[in-house]
Amino acid sequence: MSAADEYHSYARDCLRWAAKARTEQQREQFLTLAHDWRQAALLDVTAPSDPDPSGRAQLLSPIVKP
Repeated sequence: MSAADEYHSYARDCLRWAAKARTEQQREQFLTLAHDWRQAALLDVTAPSDPDPSGRAQLLSPIVKP
């Protein structure tokens, strides 16, 4: 299974969890995660082959500001 396939699988999981969410806030969080996983899949598919995947991981990691 490719990384993009895994990301799509994670997105589908998030959509299932969103459907079962107990609150609107949870539902929105799961929908946001699903969107982010789908974007990650698109980046993985469209990114040129990279011998160092850590570069892409940095693009996908959340930005934490102090």
